[in-house]
Amino acid sequence: MSKLNIDQQTIKELFSNKRSDFLIPDYQRPYAWEETECQTLWDDIFAFAFPENDYSLFKSDEDEYFLGPIVTFKNSDGKLEIIDGQQRLTTLMLLLRAFFAKFGDMQDANSKSTSEDIAKCIWKTDEFGNPDKNKLKIDSEVSSDDDKEEFLSILKNG
Repeated sequence: MSKLNIDQQTIKELFSNKRSDFLIPDYQRPYAWEETECQTLWDDIFAFAFPENDYSLFKSDEDEYFLGPIVTFKNSDGKLEIIDGQQRLTTLMLLLRAFFAKFGDMQDANSKSTSEDIAKCIWKTDEFGNPDKNKLKIDSEVSSDDDKEEFLSILKNG
């Protein structure tokens, strides 16, 4: 019998865990979020990080942002099949990829460190903790998803 485990994790913990290997199974609906839903998620995260739109009130580690439930099932291959939360996870992966590109272009130490942390959320890492940019942490089996290849290409190549 399958067992459901409930863990509270930060977004960073969820994505940067070496064991996190996500799969959007074929029974999931294709990615359907439009700009409105993406903007709502972004506004929610931004409002949490910068209360009252005041950058001096930036919250880093003192509070945790609640993303909502992400339900996964570990399949026989050890991959975490996304049962609920696929639209949010997909959108977050795309946001992380955009941040990776932006921070990667910056030269200061904080930006480089942030870029390295983000890379470990997007790509699987080798035994030394280095991201392997040929191995994404998320894959899709949604056969009817016309955007599947484009999504995976954006994550791999930017």
